[in-house]
Amino acid sequence: MAITLACIGGRAAYNLLQQGALVAERLGPRPTPFGDSQPIFRCESRSGSFYFLSRHGEHGYDCTPSFINYRANVYALKDLGVRSILSWSETRALSHNFKIGQYVIVDDLVDETVSRPQTFFEHKGLGHIRQWPVFCPSLRAALARTLTLENCEFAERGVYVCVEGPRHETPAEARKYASYGGELLGQALAPEVFLVKELQMCYASLCYVGRYAEDGTNYRPFEDGRALDERVERQRAMSAVERMPRLLERFSEVLPATPGICDCESSMTPHLAEGIDLDWRTWFESNPQPPSSERRGF
Repeated sequence: MAITLACIGGRAAYNLLQQGALVAERLGPRPTPFGDSQPIFRCESRSGSFYFLSRHGEHGYDCTPSFINYRANVYALKDLGVRSILSWSETRALSHNFKIGQYVIVDDLVDETVSRPQTFFEHKGLGHIRQWPVFCPSLRAALARTLTLENCEFAERGVYVCVEGPRHETPAEARKYASYGGELLGQALAPEVFLVKELQMCYASLCYVGRYAEDGTNYRPFEDGRALDERVERQRAMSAVERMPRLLERFSEVLPATPGICDCESSMTPHLAEGIDLDWRTWFESNPQPPSSERRGF
């Protein structure tokens, strides 16, 4: 049976793979027109198979977010027949209304990155795609059902601010992001979510709160009137990671029974109507650049 689900995770996810929490076969990197992808694994569960790709590589933090080849990773999964991608990553909360260790099903995004390729279609006039809903409503519904069945504490919505990194935010930057509605802070989701849209796949993000964003103080955050112990924070974040293999298995069960309420697989319809080929692989054939005089408008 064809595998249509993939999970893209960070280093915590790859650590679980190394520890044997995920039963997987290494398929290795895949060549694409944009370079080689990160190594891909085929994972087995009682609910079926899915692919797994670690953004940062196989040995800890080999590749920081600014230098991840997002285009190669997304293309490789599409080339394998993937239709749905679940992103899993740690995030920092800008608001203390989120608890450490809590899961969040992200529903919107602010892109603050500055140096990452934003599209597959440079110099081709394609990729003008509406960005609402930002994340697939079908996958988000399946995630909510999954977390409910597993009795997890979670928030159904959250606005994720994706920053360039690798450094962390300054206190003033954290206040700026919060001032225009940001609630979570990370470095992983852009341009990943936008590239997935360009290849007409479904994409949703499940984050867990690993810590709070920088607030310019060394005082501990409070919960129920008491300062939150650092050991409690670490344990909650660790527990959120340790539950992920079970959540992936449950998600694999829930997804096929979830009604399709999205249009992700038709995101390129306006361009198809204008005459591009139905075969998505032809979208990346060589496209000679016009003479330099034409590019300058002479």
